[in-house]
Amino acid sequence: MNKNDYIYLDHAATTPMREVAFEAYKKTEMDAYANSSGGHALSRKAKNILEDSREFIASCFSAAPNEITFTSGGTEADNWIIKTPYIDKDTTAELTTTQIEHEAVLASAENIHSKGFNVNFVSCDGEGITNIDEFRKSINSNTLIASVMYANNETGVVQPIQEMSKIVKDINPNTLFHSDVVQAVATKKLNFHNLGIESAAISGHKIGGPKGIGVMFLKTGYKIPSFLHGGKQELERRAGTVNVSGVAGLAAALKEQQNNLDKDVELIENEKTIFENNLKENIELRVVGENVERLCHISNIQFKDINSETLMVALDLNGMGVSRGSACASGAQKPSHVLKAMKVDEQVINNHLRFSFGWNTQKGDGLKCAEIVKKTIKELS
Repeated sequence: MNKNDYIYLDHAATTPMREVAFEAYKKTEMDAYANSSGGHALSRKAKNILEDSREFIASCFSAAPNEITFTSGGTEADNWIIKTPYIDKDTTAELTTTQIEHEAVLASAENIHSKGFNVNFVSCDGEGITNIDEFRKSINSNTLIASVMYANNETGVVQPIQEMSKIVKDINPNTLFHSDVVQAVATKKLNFHNLGIESAAISGHKIGGPKGIGVMFLKTGYKIPSFLHGGKQELERRAGTVNVSGVAGLAAALKEQQNNLDKDVELIENEKTIFENNLKENIELRVVGENVERLCHISNIQFKDINSETLMVALDLNGMGVSRGSACASGAQKPSHVLKAMKVDEQVINNHLRFSFGWNTQKGDGLKCAEIVKKTIKELS
């Protein structure tokens, strides 16, 4: 099948690389391939690209360049932030997070718990909004980190981040407020300091950048132990030869994304609305989180009496790529931990599919995709 004939609605898992990102990556590999830690002319060229990119990326989030550390992706950043601060602490230190976090956060939290630390997994309501009263009660003088994702990667539901950060700081000013913003960065302009976010995880491939490159934001004044040991790269925080080409590609993707964000968000929101409304008019379904704020590019739909695995395979055969939820949890069919936390009925919890639009979505895609879904469901009936 020609890739141009295939409808890709799985941007929440990964996005196609933007041409500008690919060109920046390739140019850096060709012209500045030296180790950025070296002392000769080619190394200095690579170092200049690295630091110019750091400065630009920081500016996109109203951050300082020294608050930006490059990682292999969001998973590394989440692991780094959540695991390492507990290394030299006694087990009276606590962690607060939510039941609907990305697997990178939940698995890191479970790792902390297995070492004897108390971890509070805060519940959510039926729309996927964290229980604020429960969250408030979970914060105390022993809370080292509170981690709440800005928006959920399976449902797109946005959390009240500013309110939650204020709650944390009012109770314990020393608690680090972390947020996995990997999904949110795709269609939201974020100012970390204004939001009260003190550390964050970002992945380049969610915005049309290369895979294998990400960012850890850490507010000035906070220090955490290194996750990787060896050399003194990345402001002496992360050992290993820096992926300068990946950084250049990420910076180029982010620049194009930020320049086109308002226009792209308007188009994506419109196409998603057309898609959902057309399906609702013709099929019995439920759109998850439609009564609360959601990211504009994610649509999680519960279909009546249709198994999601069956529908996903049938859509693939009909030329549309979608997913059941997080790509990081793919494999044997099992209920989504997010939907379980939202207390979705067991009889319909495996009837959900995630449709996610992206930066290369075109006008008319919403209706085209709705027609494919309706046609596929009719064939299955």
